[in-house]
Amino acid sequence: MEKVVYILGAGFSAPLGIPVMSNFIVKAKDLYFSDQEKYGHFDEIFTLLNQMSVIKNYFKTDLYNIEEILSILEMNNYLSGSSDSEKFKVFLNDVIEHYTPIEKNVESLPGNWYDFVFGRGPTRGYVNFVAELFNLSIRKIGSSNNTDLIFEPIKNPNVDYSVISLNYDLVLENALYFLSNNYYNSKHISFNKDLEDVPNTVRLSKLHGCIELGNIVPPTWNKSSNSQLANTWKAAQKQLREANHIRIIGYSLPISDSYMKYMIKSSLLESKHLKSLDVITLDPTGEVKERYDDFIDFNYYKFKNGNVTNYLENLKPQSDFSNRGERIYNLLETTHSDFMYS
Repeated sequence: MEKVVYILGAGFSAPLGIPVMSNFIVKAKDLYFSDQEKYGHFDEIFTLLNQMSVIKNYFKTDLYNIEEILSILEMNNYLSGSSDSEKFKVFLNDVIEHYTPIEKNVESLPGNWYDFVFGRGPTRGYVNFVAELFNLSIRKIGSSNNTDLIFEPIKNPNVDYSVISLNYDLVLENALYFLSNNYYNSKHISFNKDLEDVPNTVRLSKLHGCIELGNIVPPTWNKSSNSQLANTWKAAQKQLREANHIRIIGYSLPISDSYMKYMIKSSLLESKHLKSLDVITLDPTGEVKERYDDFIDFNYYKFKNGNVTNYLENLKPQSDFSNRGERIYNLLETTHSDFMYS
């Protein structure tokens, strides 16, 4: 069985309106002024930002970039025992939670149910992607045009998928929740965030933590500050070590993220049979490709200046169904290849 590992950066979730590091503060202020009573605790954060502006008297500092802010606060917390970085974690959680869309429940389905089984909202492409990760079969178990559907992994799939995410959000988890909340999950499939292998799961390693678990690690210089994530990093290293194909989506390989470069390099020390390394991300200036080209020296590496939304939309028309009573989601490999070489 081929093993495919997806590495997802902020650009993967950005089309849904979830803020990225560079626009986080602006979107947080939009949220604050939309409901100052609910988000009144943001005022303390914005006051802190104003206090930090004194740094600009001496250094070039972008106080609209959340990574820059958190790096400074994390250092101050590390050396002086300040709790400001902890306040920022709560702030991060609230902003991301608000901007993460959730697909509405399905009340009924038309005769061509397979076109609407993933909802009608902006997250439907992400639900489709999750169905492909799990190699799902979805079929009707009733004769009426309602939501009497059952889903389960197909037997003996050709590909084993896993995900490494650099995001805090619950986009993938919410997509699977949407399926389970609307249709019958016969095998109780789920994402596996532990070290042990579990049947009917897809491994999901979130290197920076997750708002659901409250174990957020700010994307700063101090990556080892949260010991709770040690097993997550070990799981991610194992995923990369065993991968036949690595696909990086929506990650621009920032210069400050040297830790991620070393994570990949250390994992591939024991790589047995890596066949391809594909990168898909927006790159309007060509700078991102230059960074990847300087980093990767592999005959089977390919960079694609591509839109995540288009990648997900390409999944929909290629998902096969054997008859009107069943639809099988196992064409991610074909879709990915077509997208990379189009």
